[in-house]
Amino acid sequence: MIFNQKPYDVIVCGAGHAGVEACLAAARMGASTLLLTGNIDTIAQMSCNPAIGGQAKGQIVREIDALGGEMAINADVTGIQFRVLNESKGPAVQSPRIQCDKKAYQFRLKHTLELQPNLQVFQATVTGLIFKDGKVVGCKTNLDIEFLAQTVIITTGTFLRGLMHVGQNKNEGGRLGDFSAKTLSASLTEVGIELQRLKTGTPPRILGRSINFSGLQEQRSDLEPTLFAFHDTRDTEDLFHVEQSGETRLGWKPGSQQMSCWMTHTTAESAQIVRDNLHLSAMYSGEIVGVGPRYCPSIEDKFVRFADKPRHMLYLEPEGRSTNEYYINGLSTSLPFDVQVKLVHSIPGLENALLLRPAYAVEYDFAQPTQLFPSLESRKVENLFLAGQINGTSGYEEAAGQGLVAGVNAVLKVRGEAPMIIKRHEGYLGVLIDDLVTKGTTEPYRMFTSRAEYRLLFNHGSSELRLIDHAKQHLLLSNNRLGRIASKHDKVVTWTENFEKIRLSTGFLGDLVRRTKEQTPLPAEFLAESKAVREEVLYRVTYRGYLTRELRLIEKLKDAEVIRLPETLDYMTVPGLRRESALKLQQFRPYTLGQASRISGVNPADISILMVLIRSRQRSKSADS
Repeated sequence: MIFNQKPYDVIVCGAGHAGVEACLAAARMGASTLLLTGNIDTIAQMSCNPAIGGQAKGQIVREIDALGGEMAINADVTGIQFRVLNESKGPAVQSPRIQCDKKAYQFRLKHTLELQPNLQVFQATVTGLIFKDGKVVGCKTNLDIEFLAQTVIITTGTFLRGLMHVGQNKNEGGRLGDFSAKTLSASLTEVGIELQRLKTGTPPRILGRSINFSGLQEQRSDLEPTLFAFHDTRDTEDLFHVEQSGETRLGWKPGSQQMSCWMTHTTAESAQIVRDNLHLSAMYSGEIVGVGPRYCPSIEDKFVRFADKPRHMLYLEPEGRSTNEYYINGLSTSLPFDVQVKLVHSIPGLENALLLRPAYAVEYDFAQPTQLFPSLESRKVENLFLAGQINGTSGYEEAAGQGLVAGVNAVLKVRGEAPMIIKRHEGYLGVLIDDLVTKGTTEPYRMFTSRAEYRLLFNHGSSELRLIDHAKQHLLLSNNRLGRIASKHDKVVTWTENFEKIRLSTGFLGDLVRRTKEQTPLPAEFLAESKAVREEVLYRVTYRGYLTRELRLIEKLKDAEVIRLPETLDYMTVPGLRRESALKLQQFRPYTLGQASRISGVNPADISILMVLIRSRQRSKSADS
């Protein structure tokens, strides 16, 4: 049965962190949007650690907020611990992290979707896609109801043929207690989308009252919480918005409901338990074929790969204010349950801990992201977009960022407009998507500051200023907020210039700041500006030389990033191009010359040949016209 004779503009399949940002972005742009999920009660579920942010991830969350997304504000008002990581290092690599109340985060975001105009939420499992003339035109569901759409976004996370492992025990599902999307994979392979397998995992959860905290090190929240959302430019009612119906979304004043985390560690007994039972681990017994995350290893991996380390740090993190459940950060495993109990009891403070949920590994299908355009639209099927873990990423933040970009670009596709492409020098979202579609991945991709060659430009406080042109062009923010961002930008630029002009008895103010840093007396007018303006100005002044160098490099490489490569170009026939490079270019079909330069195996000489070819074609076109 076809539910809607008039197609939706956008259908989003999956309501995890990618799905919610995708459907909100589309609906807020005015597109008729449908969100399909197998379980409405697990919308925006935090399947693993209920924390948002961290190294580089915190910057991504701020970029999501700068483009009108919801993750930042949702984390702020449901946060129970606020910390800035790498605080002792430079501001460019400092990253906010918020431990959230797991259920409050989920409930507030579900409520936000329900109140969003242009968005319909419906509970049904997507079992397949509907194709016509090489394009996707809708979805099939387990209810025998079909939904038609002009564009479809797949955000299925770990649910594509998801299989959970606890030792030798296997259960189908994308997370514990949930279902597996078993037939959608076949629908994707039917149209030529190649799927592979990845693996991720999660630690056991324990009962808080069974923990002995007396000998553990307390990890308190920062005294002055660093928030994700840009509260200085947004409307005050965005924080706790009361709808016309009188409904108020869940949440509290950021920083007002804080809880501590606790540090512990593994022991020699822990290591022996793991080593004695490696053959029973699903990962080490060969039960799992998917590749796991390199930078979030299981406890088995830690003891095997880092055998010289006497112990590994673990963090006991509360799941929320209305539950006594704790998450053991750092103890991901797929060992049998009885071994897990012994392992937990070998850890200081957890000698009598009661397990509420076992740890498990989950194996799932993903689509190699080199099959996507930078817009996240499929190269194989027109109007089909993929976002989140289906593209091989790990983490809520990477998923949410992709979801937002896919949602915006799906609407632009419907309108016949050019896609929103965030460039590598504009933010971590640009690095993330460019890495995925250019290089692909063989393991769950996680963002790090080291992946960004222009990371000095990506301090988390500058996200709004870097991305305002995208937000303005695609109407992703209110006019009021856009105006405030523009005003902040003008103040930052003016004061940054003034610091190099104001002369004191001992030299120019900018030089003094770079030499003496906090010891330099600053003008009263500058101190009267908002904290956000002051911090951004001081960052730009302090690191002026480094930032100028990066900007010059961007300018030097700018042409390569905007020179489009013809979609129909046969690289095998390009004179002088090495065969290895031609094969790689033919396989990945890069969007721009800059993207081509980042493909492994393509060298500068190959780029020069392509540059000559393109300029020759441009001259021929000019002569013909």
